Amino acid sequence: MRIPILTFGAIASILTINSVMADTTVTSKTYVDTTRQATIPAAGTNASTPGTTVVTYTGTAGTIGERGICNDPDEDDCNDGDLVTNSLLNSTMDWVEGELESATNLPTKTITTRVCIRWIDGQSHTDANCLLWDLVDATVYGPQCTQNSDCICPCGGSATCSSGRCDYLFCNGCL
Repeated sequence: MRIPILTFGAIASILTINSVMADTTVTSKTYVDTTRQATIPAAGTNASTPGTTVVTYTGTAGTIGERGICNDPDEDDCNDGDLVTNSLLNSTMDWVEGELESATNLPTKTITTRVCIRWIDGQSHTDANCLLWDLVDATVYGPQCTQNSDCICPCGGSATCSSGRCDYLFCNGCL
């Protein structure tokens, strides 16, 4: 029975010696806040514009960064490097998708044009020196015609609208 009593005594004396030799600095909230813990600065001190911001990490221990949040690109609160809200991103993507849809689904119309395939020998290749014309259908971007005034010839004259197609074979006022 002597061994357990001696063991208990040795443990008690080690604990007593450690408590006497320990750092006796009294720690309080004020002490920790002012000497041991970096204070997070007020909003707007790290960003180029004050307002709603996000705290970020930096490469220096104890130093934080700050980035602004852009809610509306038409407002003055958006700067380069700002974070974009999900609602702004979604509305921008919807707009881009709509623009792509309208740019890729353009209305088309078919026109009939004339192409000279044989000229008078020794003469310049102009409409006045053409001996043989070929009629060619071409699809161009634009709405189908509904009246003759929808069909404007390259020379400035007008063509005939027939069954939703502009017939440019004989552009009125061009020849």
